Amino acid sequence: MKKSTLFFAAMFAFITANAQFTEFDATFDLQHADIVAVDIDNDGDLDIIVSGITGQSVKNAIFINNGGTYTPQGSESVITPGHFADIKMGDIDGDGDLDAIFNGNSNADLGKGIALNDGTGIFTRSTLDVTGATISCGFADFNNDGLIDYYAIGNGTANIGTIFFQNTDGSFTKDQSSFAGTNLIDADVSLVDFNNDGYIDMFISAWDDNGKSRFSAVYTNDGFGRFTMMAQPNLIRKGYGGSVWGDVDGDGFMDLLLNGDGGADGEGSSDIFRLYRNSGGSLEAKATFNDYRQISVGDGARMVDWDNDGDLDIILTGWSGTKGRQATMLFVCTNPATFTYTEHELSNTAFPGVSESSIETADLNKDGKIDLLITGYNGDQASQIGKFNRNICGYYLNQSTTVNTKPTAPTTLAHEITKSGDETLVTFTWGAATDAQTPQKALTYNMALKNTSTGKWFYNPMAVTSGETNGWRMVSEHGNVFGNKRWEIYNLPAGTYEWTVQAIDANFMGGTFAETKTFTITSTGLINPVSGVSISAFNQKINVKNSTSDMLNVCVYDLAGAMIKQINSASDININLNKGIYLVQVTKGIEKTVQKVVL
Repeated sequence: MKKSTLFFAAMFAFITANAQFTEFDATFDLQHADIVAVDIDNDGDLDIIVSGITGQSVKNAIFINNGGTYTPQGSESVITPGHFADIKMGDIDGDGDLDAIFNGNSNADLGKGIALNDGTGIFTRSTLDVTGATISCGFADFNNDGLIDYYAIGNGTANIGTIFFQNTDGSFTKDQSSFAGTNLIDADVSLVDFNNDGYIDMFISAWDDNGKSRFSAVYTNDGFGRFTMMAQPNLIRKGYGGSVWGDVDGDGFMDLLLNGDGGADGEGSSDIFRLYRNSGGSLEAKATFNDYRQISVGDGARMVDWDNDGDLDIILTGWSGTKGRQATMLFVCTNPATFTYTEHELSNTAFPGVSESSIETADLNKDGKIDLLITGYNGDQASQIGKFNRNICGYYLNQSTTVNTKPTAPTTLAHEITKSGDETLVTFTWGAATDAQTPQKALTYNMALKNTSTGKWFYNPMAVTSGETNGWRMVSEHGNVFGNKRWEIYNLPAGTYEWTVQAIDANFMGGTFAETKTFTITSTGLINPVSGVSISAFNQKINVKNSTSDMLNVCVYDLAGAMIKQINSASDININLNKGIYLVQVTKGIEKTVQKVVL
């Protein structure tokens, strides 16, 4: 790749579905790629990381945004995912800048790893493990201890899903127990708090080589980073695709847009994107966008508010059987309550139709309008204009006149520190923000937590927390605690902490951070969870599964601290309760597990 400045030349503009775009061609052709908009040099604007293949060759680049001109950064050899690339950003070392975890289906170790950022956008390869040939990866605090963990999942029994839990000394403990016995191929993983219980869950779509069938499943988190596959009888199995989350109907629960290959479960066509409503933790199919097929693992669709009218629209890419070519489609939401959409094709004479694609949505030029980045295979269709020959990569600036505005700051921030023996729990709460476009329940929240005694970030907000650009997002994604306005962190190390929260709207615009709060932890200990026990909840039933023969003491509390139920048993326990939020405490000898559940 040339090391000279890469100028994106403006080509033309078009109008479709009340959205006007100006196109910029990156002249950097890719398919089976991933493209990410992220501020890696901490200067307040979004840079671009992209990696994939052209022909049989891996091609990747880091473009630094210099006032709208993107310049190759020069350390692209560090982030080299390869085929079916996956790139995620997060502050794994707590130093305040965004690092990268990446992987792809590569025969070499170069195709996977963690790259540490020096704060200026220069990356160096970490020695941290990412396991074997992996397809999907990411960062999150899976066990609510304030330390950022990561996951990687690959192909086959040799590369099963793995969680790497961060320890207080910066080392990591490898855990594959949640995915023991799985044999998944070309898995795609998305993270979401599916049931609003305050713990980060997983959604996985793949090919299940054990059952010789496509695979789609929600894996719920028990709060300690132990995942259990959740039965979802209405969910279609879709392998070789991806998943996107957004709150379409504004009820406070994240809804699912699923795509992939396969006519499983009686579905007649394999070329389908399907939208599911999340009804309090149960998925219900609400809209089908048939005749389109992603034909690639991962990233070919997005849910964002394209026209800034307060509801989530859908853009998808893929092969159209009816059109006999690749297509890029915009589905404008006309009634979020009924999940009703109107279809618009982004004209193939002015906009690339792609499959084997990756797209990103972000406000690249900070004008309050969401923009589009796109890569993929164009098919060299005769109907496409000349420059779109086979693989493309470019971005499209939204020139519509309707501008998004940022949410208000959350109010009434409060924290409570409680101790039980060696365990320390900090509970954070705040009042809901408001937004002129996004419904209040559809807002997500982004928490910042820093140990000022050591300078280490525990929850890096991936946003600017002060100054004139207070609240500006460094990434284009939901807040790190999703729609929760209550968050729990166990056993923070001793020290003085600062924390604050911002609201994130449907276009990932961040509002101003609330007033910073401080607290001090004087001593801490380690959680000693109950072994052989898992806690789950569905509809109006709490299930405590006991895989041992030991006697358990189970207590259920409401959020006010009042005990609702107490049971002693050496068997599995089922408890029927009214809808609500509860704390379930399970004690066995000196071991204790406390988990929040939502019914």
